[in-house]
Amino acid sequence: MANEPLTDNRTVKQKTKDSVFTTLFKDINNVYTLYRELHPEDTAVTVDDIQIETLETVLINEIYNDLGFIVNSGGKARFVVLVEAQSRWTDNMPLRMLFYLSETYRRYLRETEQSEHLEKKVFLPKPEMYVVYTGNKDVSDEVSFSETYFDADSPLDLRVKVLRQVEKNTIHGQYIGFCKVYDEQRRLYSNKLECIKETIRICLEEGYLTDFLNGHKQEVTTMMSELFDEQTLREQYDIALRKELRAESRAEGKIEGRAEGRAEGRAEGKIEGILSTLAGLVKDGILTLSEAAKRADMTNEEFCKRTGLTV
Repeated sequence: MANEPLTDNRTVKQKTKDSVFTTLFKDINNVYTLYRELHPEDTAVTVDDIQIETLETVLINEIYNDLGFIVNSGGKARFVVLVEAQSRWTDNMPLRMLFYLSETYRRYLRETEQSEHLEKKVFLPKPEMYVVYTGNKDVSDEVSFSETYFDADSPLDLRVKVLRQVEKNTIHGQYIGFCKVYDEQRRLYSNKLECIKETIRICLEEGYLTDFLNGHKQEVTTMMSELFDEQTLREQYDIALRKELRAESRAEGKIEGRAEGRAEGRAEGKIEGILSTLAGLVKDGILTLSEAAKRADMTNEEFCKRTGLTV
C-alpha cells in the first residue's frame, strides 16, 4: 500500500490565478521532460510513473509557484519539489522548503494509510528540492538549511538545488529564458500590451517555449497581463512606502509645534494612503493579510481595525 501513488490525479491542481509556470507544467508530458532533464540516467521511467502532488497553500504567494510530483521508477520513489522564485530571491527558501516537505509527508502518510505512531517503519519517497530562479542576484547552485541558519552546525539539514541558467535544450532553461526576456521588456515598455507582444515575439525567435507559446498564446497574454498589473501595484506600494518613511523621518526632526503638526498630518495622510494600498492588495489577492500587516508594522487585528478589513 505504501508504494502506491497517492491518487490518479494527472494534472496540477488549480490555483486562484494560474501562471505561465503552472500552466506549462499542467501538461504531464512537460513534467516528464523536466524529470528526464534532472535524471537523464533514469531511462526506464515513463509518463505513467509520474504522479503530480502539488500543494496549494504552503509555499505559494503571488511571487512563487510550485510543482511537486512523485516518481515511482525502478522500485524506487522520489518526491521532487520544484519552486519558482521568479526574479525575487529570499534567503529563507530552505526554511520554506522544510515546511513544504513536512506538510507533504504528513499528507502522504494520511493518503497512503500509514502512521508514524505505529511500530512499523513508514515508507517515504526520497525528497529532491529545486528552485527555478530567474533573477540576477548572485545565488549559489545549492543552498543549505544548516549553512543558512546555523553556520553548518546543525543536526538537521535540507539542501536545495538552484536552477538559474538559460538553456535552450531544457524546458526549465527555456522557461528561465522566457522570464528574463519578459523582465527586460518590462523595463523597456510601460505599456503592458507592447511588453507582452515583444516578449512573445522575441521568445519565439530565440526558441524559448516555442510550442507552448504557439499553443497557448491567448492564455499567456492574459496571465502576463495579470502579472504585469500585480508587479505595477507592488512597485507603487514600494514607492509609496519609501516616501512615507522619508516623511516620517522629516517629521521626527521637527521641533516647532505648528511645523511638526503639519508634517505629522502629511505623514499621517501618507500612512493612510499606504494602508489603503495594502488593503487593496489584500482584497485583490496579491498579498495575504499577514503579509500586509507585517509591511505596515502592525498585528493582523490592528491592520484590520485601521483598514476595515475582517480577520
